[in-house]
Amino acid sequence: MLNDEDKNIIKSMNTILGTNHRSEPYNLVSDDDLRQALLFAVAEYRDYCNYENIISKLSGDFDESLEHYDTASWFHLGYAPEKADTLALDCVSALNNATSKFYELTKRARGKLDVILKVALSAPTATQNAVLGCEYNIEPQDIDNWIKSLLNMLDETEYHYEMDKNFEMLLDLMKEEDLLKANH
Repeated sequence: MLNDEDKNIIKSMNTILGTNHRSEPYNLVSDDDLRQALLFAVAEYRDYCNYENIISKLSGDFDESLEHYDTASWFHLGYAPEKADTLALDCVSALNNATSKFYELTKRARGKLDVILKVALSAPTATQNAVLGCEYNIEPQDIDNWIKSLLNMLDETEYHYEMDKNFEMLLDLMKEEDLLKANH
């Protein structure tokens, strides 16, 4: 939820830069707003997850480089950090901190996506068709596991920077997941 100061900043930026960033909360009862909220939630989650993966890989690669090129510091990092090269230690700490922070961003974005998906999947048939392209009849007691399985499948798909491609990927996976559950 944006406070008044943040809303004013966004409105000013839109005026100055000619952008159209949203400054009002989504009305999840509106089909258009729910679809837009879902589109952005998917894109946010996919972007942050991608960045977390990049930083995590960089951290692992850097660790391997330290092992080869600065073996003593690499050893000391695990057993006596005070003896490690200060610059190497600072780099490891920065990468670990960044990885942790992006993990938190990803976790928060996944939680937001989870909530918006629940709203969409719990909506009336007409809204589901408008937002998701079809109707889903998932029992309320099964919805959390269904979404968890869906998002785990999404994590295994190729990342796309384009918001629409990630959204379409989600919708395709939803149809696939619905068929898998129906056949069991």
